[in-house]
Amino acid sequence: MKNVNLSNTHVPDKVYAYSLQVRHMMYELLDCKDGDAVSVEVFDDIGVEKSDGTKEAIQAKSALSNRNPVSDRATDLWKTLYNWLLAVQEKEIDVECTNFKLLITVEKHGNIVDSFNNAATEEEANLAWEIAKNEFYDEEGNEKKIGDEYADYIHSFFSIGNKADACKIIKKFKLETLAKTHTESLYERFKEKAYIAKDSLDLMFVYMLGWIDKQTAELAESKKPMVIYSKDFRNELTAKYREVNQKLSLVEIAPKPSKDMIDNELEAPRVYVEQLDIINCDYTDKIEAISDYLRASANRTAWAEKGDISKDAISSFSEELVRIWKNNKRILDITQKDLEASERGQLLYFKCRDKQVDMGTFVAPSFFTSGCFQALADEESIGWHPEYKKILKERRGKNGNSL
Repeated sequence: MKNVNLSNTHVPDKVYAYSLQVRHMMYELLDCKDGDAVSVEVFDDIGVEKSDGTKEAIQAKSALSNRNPVSDRATDLWKTLYNWLLAVQEKEIDVECTNFKLLITVEKHGNIVDSFNNAATEEEANLAWEIAKNEFYDEEGNEKKIGDEYADYIHSFFSIGNKADACKIIKKFKLETLAKTHTESLYERFKEKAYIAKDSLDLMFVYMLGWIDKQTAELAESKKPMVIYSKDFRNELTAKYREVNQKLSLVEIAPKPSKDMIDNELEAPRVYVEQLDIINCDYTDKIEAISDYLRASANRTAWAEKGDISKDAISSFSEELVRIWKNNKRILDITQKDLEASERGQLLYFKCRDKQVDMGTFVAPSFFTSGCFQALADEESIGWHPEYKKILKERRGKNGNSL
């Protein structure tokens, strides 16, 4: 086959741009919550619809060649802005609840696009529009030399009649550039957000890309909008991971705490132990709680070093535990009003401690869930007694500011 200089042809750019839209769906889905959805060619190249009614219109531009798709006179830039303006004016996009993002697969910038990106208020957007207009018109309003390939876009975007809508778009515009290739950036995001063990990461990454491609193809063939819901994406990710990975649970790898370690923790002024004392838990309950706390702490460090879990996974897990605590507390506040405060606290504690909570695609051991609840109690992010903060504060006062 004759060697071809790729920089001299637009074919790779066109093929890459076509596949970029579908692959970028996963980039956005990884950051979505239940109720959100990501689409291709519905109201933009890629569209994100949030459960709260807000949207994000995303134009993705590839740049395999040396061209800068966001230079001040780049056709890609002005065509994108023109298309958004047209969609707003034809009521295809509600500018009041939509954010506009231009994604380019290179780390390139331009004076105009950066000024639009930095405009966060109505006044800043108007100023950015006026300054950008000076690139194409002189002080008397006479047109400077403009390339035929983008002249129509410039005339429309900088017409006085379209200024209000154009400035609304500028105010809600963001430029996202990728320092690495899109594939590398997507892989890094998948690694960060999907909580997949290292030995399954590549397999799952390729599988989920294929699943998205298959879903969109089937929707297109059925003449249906190419929309993937976050919940379906997460369910497929979890189901496939459990299918291909025999290690369904995080396995305890750190040594169990010794009796001396547990005794030292019991004698130390630890808040989570004090919280159990406030609700009249017995000695056995406290020893179990200490053991769970120490085991969770040791294994969390070991799993992180091994690459099985990330900081984001731990953060999300903790957020889920706080949510469970809040929900159970509200239920008990309504259904168990007649119980004494300490009894209600015990009931809340055991309901939370015995709850099975998964960490993304991993099943967390019961001691880990309990131990993480203890850690949150130690931070006073949660508590078992209805007035735990007040009681802890009073005890500190009596004991010289220490428990």
